Amino acid sequence: MNITQGLLLSVATTLLLGCSKPAGKAELADYQQRLTRVLALDKADISLLPTTPLPAKNSLLVPQPDLRMDLLDAFATRQCGLDQLIAERNSSMGRVFSVSKRLNYELRLLAVLADCDQQDWPEPLKQQITEVYQQKLAQINSVFLNMLQTDDTLRKRWHNSDSMLAPNDSSGFNESLAALQLLVELKHAIDAKDWQRASQMDPERALESLYRYDFLSKLQYSLRYTRSWFVAINPKLQQIAPSTLCTNNRNTEQLSILTTVFRKFFIGDIQAYLAQLSRFQQQSWPLLDELYRDTALHPVLAQRYLEQAEQLQRLLLAHVGWYQELNKVCPVGLTSS
Repeated sequence: MNITQGLLLSVATTLLLGCSKPAGKAELADYQQRLTRVLALDKADISLLPTTPLPAKNSLLVPQPDLRMDLLDAFATRQCGLDQLIAERNSSMGRVFSVSKRLNYELRLLAVLADCDQQDWPEPLKQQITEVYQQKLAQINSVFLNMLQTDDTLRKRWHNSDSMLAPNDSSGFNESLAALQLLVELKHAIDAKDWQRASQMDPERALESLYRYDFLSKLQYSLRYTRSWFVAINPKLQQIAPSTLCTNNRNTEQLSILTTVFRKFFIGDIQAYLAQLSRFQQQSWPLLDELYRDTALHPVLAQRYLEQAEQLQRLLLAHVGWYQELNKVCPVGLTSS
């Protein structure tokens, strides 16, 4: 069987196998099969590289003292607007707030307490309001941290998906970025102690978007899988010395086919897909970095979104480097000078 017949057989095999693979993996498998065929490479099995596990949810939860305000003067609480918030917290639903609903409640309470604390009250009521306000101020950062680190929707997003992002598909990208931006702006408002603004930014809106779209889970899995793919493929390719593919500086049918595989399937499909992943990562990570900086989850997220992207870029450069060396020693014009 000559090289041309072998390539035709490879194409037929690729079409059959490609149909059974999901988007993202299919393009990688297609290019891998063509490359393996034209260069007679040993089979490379893709083993998914491990990631750092998320810390257990219970280990991240910061216990919150249950500060009750039942002793506040009834007339004062009505006049100040605290009565409805006290009733909300003491209701059956208020006693089992999720961490996100608890955060929103505490922010609304702080906005009211900040106003109440500026009013003139008889003692000891004035002192009681001030003490509760100061206690709530001391708690709010840990309440926000509990939401960031233990909310079920957020933790679900920081786990890998079981599928990759599809080429040329940005579904959920804008919505996910908008959700992260809302949470970052909420963090800024809390840091600035702007309780009026913070109380109007309900984290539930962001969580609803992140629950609906699994974009961020797919992004980290796509980075992880493509990195694993290069780790398996690069050593096979680098075992071949480019100089052995052309004798006497002659072009061959094999090199002609390899040129097509490189330009059409690597540059056209794989590199375009990796550029898409890079764009998504470069816009997502700064928001995640700002949101989770100085938290226990930051090292895990950095490994999944930043370090994997950096390692993937190095592996890509190594892969392209082999073609660049081939371009130097063989007259194929694979890459520009």
